[in-house]
Amino acid sequence: MPLHHRVNHITDSHLTQREATQKLPLPIIITWYTNRTNVQSVVHSHPYYELILPLYGGVMYSVNGSLIHLNEGELIILPADIYHYGKYDISTDVSDRLLAQIDQTFWDNVSGEQPFHELCKLQTPIVFNSSDVAAWEIRSFFEQMDLNRNIKDPASQLMLCTNMLRTLFIYMTESLHNQSSTELARNQLVEKAVSYIQEHFTDPELTVYDIAEYTFSSREHLSRLFKRYTMESIHSYITELRMQHFHKLLREGKSIMDSCNYSGFSDYSSFTRSFKKIHNMSPTQYLKSLENLDSRSFDP
Repeated sequence: MPLHHRVNHITDSHLTQREATQKLPLPIIITWYTNRTNVQSVVHSHPYYELILPLYGGVMYSVNGSLIHLNEGELIILPADIYHYGKYDISTDVSDRLLAQIDQTFWDNVSGEQPFHELCKLQTPIVFNSSDVAAWEIRSFFEQMDLNRNIKDPASQLMLCTNMLRTLFIYMTESLHNQSSTELARNQLVEKAVSYIQEHFTDPELTVYDIAEYTFSSREHLSRLFKRYTMESIHSYITELRMQHFHKLLREGKSIMDSCNYSGFSDYSSFTRSFKKIHNMSPTQYLKSLENLDSRSFDP
């Protein structure tokens, strides 16, 4: 599914928690993602806003215990620092999505201007219907936004990105006044469980029993509902949150062992097995690869 402009195209990417926590090198990054074999992401959050437009094949997102089915032609805003998980439409042979990733500080500064206050510091996702998205010609607009990476002068690049984001906000603000609220498949018990997990996942003593007791439900009932509304088991959900936290601490300069312990992994052997399953290398080998990458990036 070619685009008019040569947008960066990635096929069957396997997002890791380390990649999800990295900051953007530019105020706005536009990427075209295609998935044929990799049909789901990991549970993650990132320090930037994400606007997702399915071009072919819908996507199911789980956000804080609620399910959102995003159809072709619709547009979703996922706020910064919100945990989510995506499952791509496997009823089709391929899933294509156009993504705009926008730096959190940049977004909040522009949306803080008076006409756009409804978009400032969002806490929940917003979905725009396909008719409005088509009227904006958002696909073509994203391609135009991608041209900012060709601007060499930083001040000129920032000016271009700011004006483009203001234009996008005008479209969105107008649409917000004319559409109904986003329809979510919600379950209060699961939302309560997810909130509790996100507050306590660094506690190595956290168990499914603790979560069930907090939500006044049985472990079996909670586990079934949790899987239905998050598309993940409770154990996998906790592990993926801990893994992202591990990467964050490692990037901040903490040792492997401290990052592991402070993220809630009480058993280093179990952590190592989970880590190898994701990265196909041990944590020590992984850290060494990052150090080599950093040293090369500073070579003159």
